[in-house]
Amino acid sequence: QGGFTPSNGKKQHTPFYDVSQTDWFYDTVGYAYENGLFSGMDANHFAPYATMSRAMLVTVLYRQAGSPAVSGGSSFRDVADGAWYAQAINWSASVGIASGVGDGLFNPEGQITREQAVVMMYNYAAGHLGLNVEEQADLSRFADQERVSGWARPAMTWAVSQGIVGGVSNGSTLTLEPQRSATRAEMA
Repeated sequence: QGGFTPSNGKKQHTPFYDVSQTDWFYDTVGYAYENGLFSGMDANHFAPYATMSRAMLVTVLYRQAGSPAVSGGSSFRDVADGAWYAQAINWSASVGIASGVGDGLFNPEGQITREQAVVMMYNYAAGHLGLNVEEQADLSRFADQERVSGWARPAMTWAVSQGIVGGVSNGSTLTLEPQRSATRAEMA
């Protein structure tokens, strides 16, 4: 069973059997759990290698923002008002963090790519937090930097400059893997 030491210095244990102290994501999952940003896939499993959905990510950002009240119904045909993610999706769309996928759809259960996730975090930082997102990193050290979509490039260069994205090491090659689905561990 995993565990973490929160900011108060007292040893805590997550209820997750699939998160251990030797995992690279141990501290971040502990932080996300301790602060109510993430919950498990069930009572005892975090599912760190499971892919993150669009609904999951906007829910995390919504919780990080303090779960603000949202008025009105969904503007997306595939987001039912009573769905567990409805408030988060409506909020994220209303403040410019996430938009739909076209044709009045959000695709809440769709897997989110690493570049889509970075764009949502970029929009959250700039729009909701009011942070300066002008700093840009040179992506030339990443073997697949040309695979970053044009619409995601400003967000990706910002995320790399801030240390949010460090790349994936495949032996001697460092990649961004922008089109790959993001995992729950990466998003934590």
